Amino acid sequence: MKQNYTICGKRILIESELPLTEHENFSIFTVDEGDADIKITYHVGKNSPETPVNFKETSTGALVSWEGDRVFRHTPMGTAEGALSCYKVSDTAQSEVYFTNQSYSVMSDFRYMWNSVSLSQLFLPFKILLFHASYISTDGGAILFTAPCGTGKSTQAELWRQFMGAEVINGDKAGVSVTEKGVFAHGLPFCGTSGICKNKSLPLKAIVLLSQAPENKITRVMGISAIQSLLGNIYLDFAAPGETQQCVDTLIDLLSKIPVYHLQCTPDEKAVKCLAEELKK
Repeated sequence: MKQNYTICGKRILIESELPLTEHENFSIFTVDEGDADIKITYHVGKNSPETPVNFKETSTGALVSWEGDRVFRHTPMGTAEGALSCYKVSDTAQSEVYFTNQSYSVMSDFRYMWNSVSLSQLFLPFKILLFHASYISTDGGAILFTAPCGTGKSTQAELWRQFMGAEVINGDKAGVSVTEKGVFAHGLPFCGTSGICKNKSLPLKAIVLLSQAPENKITRVMGISAIQSLLGNIYLDFAAPGETQQCVDTLIDLLSKIPVYHLQCTPDEKAVKCLAEELKK
């Protein structure tokens, strides 16, 4: 079975011997056949390749090993191996993913497959980053609110919808591509528990780092401080050699084009006004 998707402006072809999971989130990203930027092949119930033993365990429990430019990323399903993704750091146009018969239905489901296939890593050579962020559309452009869970990303997005007429494109995740034509925010078929998932790409106006505070205050974040702050809100574990540098290079390019702010905020209209006034300058 073959299925084509366009995600973050890139055409992704997934081939599988078994039926692919169908979900309304993915249906709005489905496109007709065409030349693929990334081809991902699923193998189910077949022997996976031998992997090097120089592995690193990530904070998510994944085991990452490598041999030269080739990376092997084991994503667990409970206590068992759920999926093994194999790709090259320098050229991610071709990727192989191995599932067990027991893990396929779960690990290929839309909630987990982006992690199973190492989508964040596959996007790196294309200068695309996946952020843990609420993505809103306002005045023809995009704003991303990014912060650790529980800080108030969804709250600020909803306040902008309520008081500024903004549209919430994704409540939990967003793609960002750095291109010759500019920097763009993209909707994703993954949205965590927010349930808000739309296929919309817009020029990125700003990235806003959030923290809770008794009063509203906004400051511009630049240079190393901005890079360090953003790195903690990107879906990458940097376990494989070369991927950290790819990400940092993309962030440097992004920061030369797009402002990053730190908004110490309250959960009310005052926070909206504080940011809106800054964006007008």
